[in-house]
Amino acid sequence: MVCVGVPSADDAPEVARRLVSEGVELIELCGGFGGAGLAAVVAAVGGRVPVGAVFYGVDASAGLQRLFGGAPTRS
Repeated sequence: MVCVGVPSADDAPEVARRLVSEGVELIELCGGFGGAGLAAVVAAVGGRVPVGAVFYGVDASAGLQRLFGGAPTRS
């Protein structure tokens, strides 16, 4: 397992391409990426590996804000 933190979701597609070129066979994104971030990574790897994501329910927003800061968002 390789765990990579990125400064923003915009950096993830390039990191995903690099990881796939290094032999990674599966990518799992955290819930902070949202649907658009997930789609960008899926497009970046071009179907070479499966890409999934964990999503958090609304009830988790206060805890996530405590951990990561920033204003809560609404979908």
